[in-house]
Amino acid sequence: MVVDDGLAQLVEDGIIDAVHSRLMSGKEATVFVVERAGAYGAAKVYKARDDRTFKKTASYVEGRNQTRNSRDRRAMHKKSAYGRDLSEEGWKDMEFRALRSAFDAGVRVPEPYNLYGNILLMELLLDEQGAPASRMADIRFTPEEANRLHLEVFMQVKALLAIGRIHGDLSAYNVLMAARGPTLIDMPQVVEVAGNNNARQILRRDLRNVTEFLARFDARLLRFADCGDPLFLHLMRGTLDTVTGPEIGAVRAQGGGHRDRDAARGRVGREKGHRPQGAPHAAQAQARGNASGNMQGNVRNSQRPGPGSAPRPGVTQNQAGQGGANRGGSGGPSIPRDGRGGGGGTSGRRTRRSR
Repeated sequence: MVVDDGLAQLVEDGIIDAVHSRLMSGKEATVFVVERAGAYGAAKVYKARDDRTFKKTASYVEGRNQTRNSRDRRAMHKKSAYGRDLSEEGWKDMEFRALRSAFDAGVRVPEPYNLYGNILLMELLLDEQGAPASRMADIRFTPEEANRLHLEVFMQVKALLAIGRIHGDLSAYNVLMAARGPTLIDMPQVVEVAGNNNARQILRRDLRNVTEFLARFDARLLRFADCGDPLFLHLMRGTLDTVTGPEIGAVRAQGGGHRDRDAARGRVGREKGHRPQGAPHAAQAQARGNASGNMQGNVRNSQRPGPGSAPRPGVTQNQAGQGGANRGGSGGPSIPRDGRGGGGGTSGRRTRRSR
């Protein structure tokens, strides 16, 4: 086993006693089993930025750097050498602080011990047999187990949301089946809800990832695929404490995304386009009645003009409003388009020809 230089330095400095094995390797770090003070722990060694596969961080770090001075913020925005160093430092420090605050708030995460440069020392999660806990993605479940796990993970996400944070990269690969229950890990990309415009979408995606995985064992869970939406709305309304489980995400059409609006328009269009055969729609019947009345008024008016008298309009203002409503379907007076009044209905056009 090749030991990282940083870990070797920690052994030399007496911070840890030994490095036993490599536990797993992920997108941004490699985790080793280490021993310190006679107990086992986990050492997460962060990879250099160029070696990481998880690099698209803009949507996650939005709103994070408000506490830095303006010079630091400009450097990080311009991605200068100094700015990149600051970003790397913040990336590692963020996970330590996120784990610390989550653990203290009762969220099920590994307890962090300390951060030494690019190495995070933390609790080693064990399963009920005392072995390193497996990832949720590596285990098969019964439908009953899948439903129970879905509820447990959802409640952990809710507890994290209660302190203003979202995991940001949650999936079955970032949940360990520890002895005390499913435990969230890998949080350097944690999202701070305050100041991040992507928070709602990221929360929805986090819970969708877990839901779709567990739905492999019970397809009924797919009804909760968008349960992140109602959960986020509870946060915004101040009713998060009332949430006891996932809710069906039936609120997407209330969102602001163009796909949601297009879907809503398409649904309304399909409903309008459906007409039962043999039973004319009430609005169509009313429109025919109004049109018939207008035509009769036109005939009477066209017979009355005398020599030297100005022709009278064939449509009253009310009739014009009805004509515009029948054509536009709004039920109110139409807006004049040429400054001469009237809704431009069928009766108006016939009167102009009679003149």
